[in-house]
Amino acid sequence: MESEIIRTAIKVGNSAGVLLPKQYLNSQVKVVLQPLNIERDILEILLEENLLKNTLGIYLVGSYARKEQTIESDIDVLVITSSISKKIIRERYEIILLTKEQVEKQLKTNIMPLLPMLKEAKPIINGTLLEKYKQTKLTKKNLKWHIETTKSAMKVIEKSISLAKELGIKEGDSSAYSLILRLRGVHIVNCLKKDKLWSKKEFLNLIKEIAGSLKAYEGYSRAKADKKTKEGLPIEEAEKLMEYINKKIKEQEDWLKSR
Repeated sequence: MESEIIRTAIKVGNSAGVLLPKQYLNSQVKVVLQPLNIERDILEILLEENLLKNTLGIYLVGSYARKEQTIESDIDVLVITSSISKKIIRERYEIILLTKEQVEKQLKTNIMPLLPMLKEAKPIINGTLLEKYKQTKLTKKNLKWHIETTKSAMKVIEKSISLAKELGIKEGDSSAYSLILRLRGVHIVNCLKKDKLWSKKEFLNLIKEIAGSLKAYEGYSRAKADKKTKEGLPIEEAEKLMEYINKKIKEQEDWLKSR
């Protein structure tokens, strides 16, 4: 005899599990993932937090907006408000609330990472406001932070590579993290210049094309997850990535000067 009950999966050690009534002991059960209702969930969360009255726009961003999500992916949401800025983390949902004033100021002074987020966003409420912000142009002012911090990071990487060469060792995950972070930045800006959306698949292909492998991305992922490892990034791959970033950031700088 078949029966059906619905339960929410809970954390069990490093895994997830479902609590069932005692009478199900030693029975075979089938677990079926229920489809997400993101719009409903977001509205319920904002209602519970008493934030709907301040909300001007709600937008799905990140991997779910790009349709690149996996079973482990968080659900990233941007909420533009009249007066409230905060972050809400609720189970798989990570909701960033920014005021309209903050959004407009950031788009004028530093487009990263907000403009790429807006470009890929899928509207839940108020697509008109989103379309307005998507028209933001790249300028010397709003790309200044991206260019200056990338150039500064590459100087640090250059010194780190030089030291690793002297010691005869590989580069560490911290350098891989910085290289991939900055490579992603220059890649996204190149996509913005061409008015095209970036994708993780395309980005991974770019890394492999430049370095010859995905070791740098693997190191980036370990550093992001704070995982310790003895693995490292070959010096040759670190140099190729650094040289590519330096070349592209110079091209972006020259492009802005010509505008």
